[in-house]
Parts: sequence; structure tokens; C-alpha cells
Amino acid sequence: MNMESRDEISESFSKELLIALHGLDLNLGRLDKICSSLPDGVIKVEFTRALGDLIGDIYSKLMIPIYRRHPVLGSPDEPGPWLKDAE
Repeated sequence: MNMESRDEISESFSKELLIALHGLDLNLGRLDKICSSLPDGVIKVEFTRALGDLIGDIYSKLMIPIYRRHPVLGSPDEPGPWLKDAE
């Protein structure tokens, strides 16, 4: 996400996106369990690496830029109370 596009992200859009992204945690955990249950080998490495890349991209390319643009919303590790209110 480049600086120009971050400037166009409203706080209300950011909240909606962050609610959905934080909601992915349960499913990402489930995907991790499924991938971890594979027998050791190339396929397991590929799947767990792909899942790790996905999680890393969500965090670094979506969540961090949004929280930097709207620090009032908190941080990826400690979202503000607005998130609990939205649930």
C-alpha cells in the first residue's frame, strides 16, 4: 500500500476493514492447525510458508498502514476499545 492510497482511507472504512481482519484470527488459527497436522515434508513446508506469508501480508500490508494512518484506533496488537464495542 503506497502513501498516496493510505491518505484516502477514511476512519470508518478502516474500522470496517479492521473488524473483518481481526475476525479472521479464528479461521487463521484453524488453518494453522490443519497445515500443522500434515506429515513433515515439502508439502507441509509449502503450506505453512504460504499461510505465514498470508498472515504476514495481512499484518504488514493492511493492518499496520491503517493503524499508522489512524492511531486513534490503537495498534494491531492492542486495538482500541472501539473494536470490542463493534462486536
